[in-house]
Amino acid sequence: MTEVRRRGRPSQPESGAQKGAQALERGIAILQYLAKAGGSSSVTDIAETLELPLSTTFRLLKVLENAEFIYQDTQLGWWHIGLGVFNVGAAYIHNRDVLSVAAPFMRRLMLLSGETVNVAIRNGGEAVLIGQLECQSMVRMCAPLGSRLPLHASGAGKALLYPLMEEELMDLIVKTGLKSFTPGTLADLHQLKKDLILSRKRGYIVDKEEHVIGLNCIASAVYNSAGDVVAAISISGPSSRLSPERFDSLGELVRETAKDISTALGLNAVTR
Repeated sequence: MTEVRRRGRPSQPESGAQKGAQALERGIAILQYLAKAGGSSSVTDIAETLELPLSTTFRLLKVLENAEFIYQDTQLGWWHIGLGVFNVGAAYIHNRDVLSVAAPFMRRLMLLSGETVNVAIRNGGEAVLIGQLECQSMVRMCAPLGSRLPLHASGAGKALLYPLMEEELMDLIVKTGLKSFTPGTLADLHQLKKDLILSRKRGYIVDKEEHVIGLNCIASAVYNSAGDVVAAISISGPSSRLSPERFDSLGELVRETAKDISTALGLNAVTR
């Protein structure tokens, strides 16, 4: 049998990146094993099953413990699935819930507006695109799912900003800054705050080529049953078609769609 080897020196020590990747793979393997084992196991069983040295297994367990992915039972010494894993899973389920609820409203908005519809959530200091429904026009504006957008210079991003209280808003701006992407970017704090206040009052926000030249966007915030902003829904299209003359009518359409999704998520008139 012919053995295929990678080029390079066999005796060359692993790089830091290789070691880090191996540690990550082993950490994931531990979590997967604990899940299959019913959520808990001893360090000895974990090491034997995964064929890892006991000392290595214990180091990995301590790293996972520091991240709250697992915890140790002080009486028996067994390791259990922790709250960190639940939080990750809950975030996934939450995003899936928003998208599943929003899906029929996204389609209605796409058909009525004639533009591509997007759903984004906030992750730290950025908006992340988690859902999209492309319009039927030959010329349309699209971005890959997972794309990250600046909060202050995109429709979806500003829709996630305008419901925030002053203190939280300023904290985000201090951390992220107000980078200019186009001549239309609201990189001045006074202008941005004025735009956000107006948008909060009317229930939707407009991005006039603030992130990409030639692209306009209209967005509105989506709320959960507790009245917290959980997502933004937007329409985006070329500025030649999604023109200022259409901002008012399409803005009302986006706002009403966001209200419908929020209601479907459990927001009632009293909370709203």
